Amino acid sequence: MAFDKILWVVNYDKLSDFVAEASAAKVTGVAIRTDNDLDAAITAFHAKNIKVYGWRWPSAKEDAAMKEAAKAVALFGKGLDGYYVDPEGEKGKPYDWDLPGLGPLAAKFSQTIANAAAGKPYGVTSHYRGKAQHKNLPWAEFFQHATVLLPQAYWRVEGGVVGHGDPADNYAQALKFWKATGGKLERIKPMAGEIAFAKPAEINAYAAAAAANHVSELHFYTATDTVKPAVWAAIAAL
Repeated sequence: MAFDKILWVVNYDKLSDFVAEASAAKVTGVAIRTDNDLDAAITAFHAKNIKVYGWRWPSAKEDAAMKEAAKAVALFGKGLDGYYVDPEGEKGKPYDWDLPGLGPLAAKFSQTIANAAAGKPYGVTSHYRGKAQHKNLPWAEFFQHATVLLPQAYWRVEGGVVGHGDPADNYAQALKFWKATGGKLERIKPMAGEIAFAKPAEINAYAAAAAANHVSELHFYTATDTVKPAVWAAIAAL
């Protein structure tokens, strides 16, 4: 199966280095957090025929959330290829979306960006267990306008093993949980991560799970200086 491969990044030291890294990994797109210089990134990556998506875990406070939505709208006007929102449950943080009453804000945020996307991807990512993990998060309002759903089917992170540490099992669980959360199965594209703690065989197992489920879109979170060369090589070879 031919895959679209999207490499996520939080921050990078030099845009030119990240362009070279993504090009060597033979990805078709990059997802860059919107506190980076997306204007420059769009120009640089489009020159390499690599798509650029913005992403962010936005504040659950209306003024700050809609400021992020306005930033996304402006970036679509500059050639952004899509946007992914990452609502999380973080108790006590301004970006804690796992609270009652946030449905109207989630709907307003999502519709604003989806309208600007005008058919380009608007995606939602969060914990792979979905509503089973964050019961008060306004899933329906975020999902309503989403064209792609991206559960974080990570099998190993900085804090240790996730689930059984099995990429194929976590992939299957992500599909199950996000369908139960209200996602349309054909839109669910589970993510791999955290690739700094992954092994090459696990990258291959993740891709095999996608292929077995007829999913041609792979997402890798996240590019860091500690990703092993063999893992980069495995991603490039897919």
